[in-house]
Amino acid sequence: MRTCPNAAQGLHKVFLAQILPVVGVVLVLFSLSSLQLMVMMTMVTVVLTIVSGILNLMGLYQARQDDQGYANAFYLVIATLVVNVLANLLGSGFLSSLLSLVANVLNLAILYLVCATTSLLLTSLGQEELARKGHTVWMINLVCTVITVACDLLAFIPVINLLTVPIMLVTLIAALIGSVMYILFIYRASKALA
Repeated sequence: MRTCPNAAQGLHKVFLAQILPVVGVVLVLFSLSSLQLMVMMTMVTVVLTIVSGILNLMGLYQARQDDQGYANAFYLVIATLVVNVLANLLGSGFLSSLLSLVANVLNLAILYLVCATTSLLLTSLGQEELARKGHTVWMINLVCTVITVACDLLAFIPVINLLTVPIMLVTLIAALIGSVMYILFIYRASKALA
């Protein structure tokens, strides 16, 4: 039976990269009772986020040995890092908001490449049901991103910007569900490809 060991190990790293920031947020939430503890947990969360970014890059770099789609995602992660640094250097304003929008679109492209590439590999191994879950994860995140971008653009229009708040709350919940589904998909795919 054919396997994709590099993709499996790489996706496991991507999975860990997705989990680490969640752990950090949970630590901060549980430390809200003490200011000192909260500051310490916030620093831990920053470290976890940096480690997460490194693990994500390492995972995609390793997975690229089994499929070019992962290499493309790897390059887009680097481009996203550059765009985010530029957006942060610019502070607030229109150009910074535009760069943040570009970063969101790049993140969506990365998610698409990972889901589509993983689904193709899973299909080639006879794992069609799991491969379909990758498509579902992609579609949920696509819809959430399109709605978020539309709301971000509408936020510049007075009065209409107030209408975007409830839409964004619903979208936030859907995006959270989509993120959990992505984490589960990546985890299951890393096992199935091994």
